[in-house]
Amino acid sequence: MLDIDKTLRKIVGNLWFEWNSDVHLLFRSISPYVWGLFRRNLYRFLKIQDENPLLYRRRIAELLTEGGFLDLVQKVEQSFKSYMRPQETFVSKRYPELANQTIAYFSMEYGIDILRIYSGGLGILSGDHLRGASDLGLKMVGVGLFYLHGYYDQQVTSDGTMKVIYDSIVPPKKPVRDFLPLEMLKRAGTNDDLMLEVPVRDRKVKVRVWRARMGRNDLLLLDSNLSENRIHDRHITRRLYASQKQLDAERQRRLEQEIVLGIGGMQALKEAGYSPAAYHLNEGHVAFVAFEVIREFMQKHSLSFEAARAKAAGLIGFTTHTPVPEGNERFDEKLVREHLEPYFNGFLAPQDRDTIFNYARNRENLFDMTKLTLLLSGVFRNGVSALHGEVCRRMWAYAWGHTDLSGNGVPIGSITNAVHVPYWQKPVLRHLIESRGGIEKVAQIEDEQIWLLHLEFKTKLIEKVRERIADQLLNEKADNLLIHKRARDLLDLDSFMIGFARRFADYKRVTLLLEDEERLFQFLERSFKKYGKPIHILYAGKPHPNNTAGFKRIHDIVEISSRLAKRSKERGFRSQIIFIQDYDIDLARYLVAGVDIWLNNPLRPHEASGTSGMKAGMNGVLNVSISDGWVPEGIQHGKNGWIFGKGDADSAVKDREELFKLLENTILPLYFEKPVSRKKTSKAAKITGMGPEYSQRWIAMMKEAIRSITSQFNTDRMLTEYIEKMYLPAVRNAAASGIFDKSAAAR
Repeated sequence: MLDIDKTLRKIVGNLWFEWNSDVHLLFRSISPYVWGLFRRNLYRFLKIQDENPLLYRRRIAELLTEGGFLDLVQKVEQSFKSYMRPQETFVSKRYPELANQTIAYFSMEYGIDILRIYSGGLGILSGDHLRGASDLGLKMVGVGLFYLHGYYDQQVTSDGTMKVIYDSIVPPKKPVRDFLPLEMLKRAGTNDDLMLEVPVRDRKVKVRVWRARMGRNDLLLLDSNLSENRIHDRHITRRLYASQKQLDAERQRRLEQEIVLGIGGMQALKEAGYSPAAYHLNEGHVAFVAFEVIREFMQKHSLSFEAARAKAAGLIGFTTHTPVPEGNERFDEKLVREHLEPYFNGFLAPQDRDTIFNYARNRENLFDMTKLTLLLSGVFRNGVSALHGEVCRRMWAYAWGHTDLSGNGVPIGSITNAVHVPYWQKPVLRHLIESRGGIEKVAQIEDEQIWLLHLEFKTKLIEKVRERIADQLLNEKADNLLIHKRARDLLDLDSFMIGFARRFADYKRVTLLLEDEERLFQFLERSFKKYGKPIHILYAGKPHPNNTAGFKRIHDIVEISSRLAKRSKERGFRSQIIFIQDYDIDLARYLVAGVDIWLNNPLRPHEASGTSGMKAGMNGVLNVSISDGWVPEGIQHGKNGWIFGKGDADSAVKDREELFKLLENTILPLYFEKPVSRKKTSKAAKITGMGPEYSQRWIAMMKEAIRSITSQFNTDRMLTEYIEKMYLPAVRNAAASGIFDKSAAAR
């Protein structure tokens, strides 16, 4: 017997709903308004229905009289059952040694739409890693922190002033379970909530553990916000990248977070009955995991520190995600000693402690978390693109005593990042590709079909941007008529749109295109008069809360936008530069599918990988990029995107001029060349009165971008590499050493 309400509640208790498009179709059919209001949080959607049971029952009754609703419920229910209880998986078929082994995955951030516990690429990658592992049947448990305030909300006023707003993910004094599909983790073999006591300096910090279901896998989030803790300790997990005020206080809080995550996270796995066969550490933030692995070997198997360290290294893999100093955590050694000495006293002799501090000490005599993790891991260490691997080998050669700056012989490899295709590629495009025989048959899809989809994505992006700008003006208490007028004047479907959206870190050279303002304005005016169509440039992104230069860049973008508006009105052309506030996963989904080109112009080789361009490419948006990170492996100039510039510290002027010339002489002529007109069949055409005009050669490049980037930069490929280079060797190391029972049923 089908119980619709029970079925829906079971599904929204698992974050699988985030990447299943049929689930969202189902909930949109119940209430498009509520679905949109809660930004895809289907768990909260149903909780709201609990507050209005009569209205909810009547709506379900109404839907049961309509065709299609019940069929969709049954389809979703069957999809969920099949997914959660597969007869076999990719891993069980191809890597049976891993079928019952759990990989513990540690990261400071996780990119989950309904949780603001991410700030940028590391979090987005970690979320995709867990989703992809679930799809392949790879048993993995993620471990992170539950930041009550998450990352900040960004407000940008009409004059370009940026404000950092911290708002609780869960309203004060409200139960977490009323807002998020999280449950308290239980102590193994009991129904008791698991409560940890994590040693931090001279005290024990109490920590509870939330569990989120991510498909077939679990994500554990540690939370110190407990009344039993003193106020300072309650705030350890309060915010991601917390302070805008005192640097010393922020560094202490960051160290405490990393102790809770590393040492506390390992306690949580043990106490809850997980039996990891391997440990995947992401960034040096989570280095302290290795201490607990070593401690357990020493105490459980009566090994010396050096013997335990060697055994532990065979189980620990490490991925470093950035070469920039801000991403490689360093602390004053005195601060670390103060916080860890009591913990070390429980299992390390003085000479062993000295060894650890020697491992961590960098050339500036700071306690370097990345260097420490490199030397305590051993099964596999990697950068996140081929180029980044080369950079890492040169950058960290000194850690192994190498004086040769070539990096030869340094044990750091590479696995290029990827994205979870079901999460990021538009469902309608993915279904079209599947219906035509798969990704290698994309070229056979009709040009008009690809273009009509692009117009649809572009229309939805325009609507999203107008909503965001209207919300910004409402927050400023602007006149409603003015808001309506300004929002409706934003963007045009027949325009050429340039998108730039990412973290506003210094090395990304956010405003490169804008820094010669007169050249920019001339380019925009000439292009409008030549093609009769406007060019719009869309920016979105958040700087670190302490990065005042990032705040200024946003102010500069808004000011240049205002001057452009004045110039275009005076000289009779149309073009807009728009900054969209509060960049997040929701907005990113619209941007990476709706603009025409995706601009990327970092200082080379500071972009370790980057994944936003992958998301754009697999949705048919063409990359225009400096050759950094993943780009040398994925972009073929003139075939599926374009590469320009050097990206050197002193090449900004030349890079910018090369970009302008590429746009003027190659990209725009191709985009606007001899359009082929067809009858108005698309929703976008009906809304705007614009026929689906397109350049056939542009469509050919879109198809090649979709094909080449989707087939290469997906999490299936990435995880297969991690299995073969990191996870499988770690499991074999554990089995060969006799320290892990292969027959044990790992949770």
